[in-house]
Amino acid sequence: MMLRVKNQLQLSSLAQSEAPAYFQLITRNQQYLGKWLPWALKVTTLADQERITRNAFLADRQQPKQFSIYWQGRLVGRISFVELDMANRTAEIGYWLSEDAQGHGIMCGCVDRLVRYGFEKLHLKRIDLKIATHNQSSLKVAAACGFERQGIWPNAIHLVSGSVDAIRWSRFNVNND
Repeated sequence: MMLRVKNQLQLSSLAQSEAPAYFQLITRNQQYLGKWLPWALKVTTLADQERITRNAFLADRQQPKQFSIYWQGRLVGRISFVELDMANRTAEIGYWLSEDAQGHGIMCGCVDRLVRYGFEKLHLKRIDLKIATHNQSSLKVAAACGFERQGIWPNAIHLVSGSVDAIRWSRFNVNND
């Protein structure tokens, strides 16, 4: 499945064949990503990434929920519903982007597109972001994408340096009852 975001920016459902490209992208950005995503520091071999990609691909067989981000024809990150509760029609989005792709509005476009997919195709009622209180880039994305600040969750995100507080941001589907 492919979701067009805007010119030269698209989301593509995860494919097992992307493991080598993900491995190169993650290892090239390991220290940058590892600050917010401790799992990135554990990807040390292509076999690690192949296992991660295979498991993620298998988890998406029923309903695509993890998407590769392609900008100008190259893989630059991933966005997904890290929590998808179809019974309650809620989800939480998680994402990451390579350092060299920052500052181009890529993530705002991708978050907006995934929200639209969640509301229109999955008929979700609420979509959340959980962001570390000091992650300024992601806090800007939440605000720019029309999410409303809901509150602070103490020690909700676990980083290499320890647990940190997170802000929960939400968007509600006003066209879905």
